[in-house]
Amino acid sequence: MIGLDEFVERFCRIAADRAPRGFPRNPRDREILMQSFAMRLDSGRTYSEAEINSALRRWKREIAPAIETDHVTLRRILVDRGRLERSADGSVYRLGFPSRTVAFDLEIWELDLRATVAAYRAQLEDKKRSRGHGCLPTRSLARDAPRRE
Repeated sequence: MIGLDEFVERFCRIAADRAPRGFPRNPRDREILMQSFAMRLDSGRTYSEAEINSALRRWKREIAPAIETDHVTLRRILVDRGRLERSADGSVYRLGFPSRTVAFDLEIWELDLRATVAAYRAQLEDKKRSRGHGCLPTRSLARDAPRRE
């Protein structure tokens, strides 16, 4: 199970950090990124391909700007991993529930990811201003991570 502290720490380091990178190879990091996208969807509705593409572009811009993978590749990864289910003709998508996935602490669903990314970046800037480059204390960020209202 991935708990809140681990989720916030790993998510911020792989998705919110300014250093560009591709979609991670580490399975836990992949699961965390896919979970962060799934959290933005309503499990009770279906989406058109255009809506999913728009949601993926927005997620990439607002939540995971460090990931240098286009929305089409991201959509394919999500479908292949069972996080998105697609109709046979590819016109309708919905949140999927893959049979083999990592379990996440329920507190993670309450995170406001956009605010968490902003808080992480603010910590990075504060750290740079105060002492130069170094390790960021993301554990404290996890305890104080903003929740959705």
